Amino acid sequence: MKKTLFSSSSFVKYFTILPTVVVLSFYTPFAQKIERAFIEEELTRVETNPDQSIEISINAPLQFVFDFLSTRLNEYIADARSLEFNHTSSESSGELGKGSIRKLTMEDNDFLIQRFLQFDPPFSYAYLTDMEESTLQAPLNYSLARYEFSEPDEGKTLVRVSVVYEPSSRLLAFFVRRVFNSALRKDFQRAREIIESNYQQTTQ
Repeated sequence: MKKTLFSSSSFVKYFTILPTVVVLSFYTPFAQKIERAFIEEELTRVETNPDQSIEISINAPLQFVFDFLSTRLNEYIADARSLEFNHTSSESSGELGKGSIRKLTMEDNDFLIQRFLQFDPPFSYAYLTDMEESTLQAPLNYSLARYEFSEPDEGKTLVRVSVVYEPSSRLLAFFVRRVFNSALRKDFQRAREIIESNYQQTTQ
């Protein structure tokens, strides 16, 4: 049985991990099937006119940061227990790529299933979360995120995370935006510290 997020504890917990496990879910009549045309529209919007975005500079090389954020999610998400991949539908012949599935399991056994929509290493990727297969729900009609990477100086990576979403209720819109923005910044400050620490360990 899926947990809802309208209790205070589960609501706060969800938004703590929301920015890095972004959800795409519908509460409309066509909820049974996500239309590809709509996804393409949102992939364009997340690049050109996101609802929220953040840039963070990390003192580690481009490839290291890209690999860490895409394959080691459980190491920087609080209360995460494990991370699994299924590359059966990947366009990269059994490797991480467009179509790959990423499953993040939390300490309490809740999990989120994420499908990569774009994957262009080491420069960008985008993904959604399949709420039909996940055990968490959120007060959102949909949400989608895209990560972009650049290396302005040698050994330093700039990460831009952009998000598009729609609250399921107009009454929740202000709250969702406020908490979403706070969690986005908090999560990536934590990610930066962990990535820099891990990279320093590899160079010792």
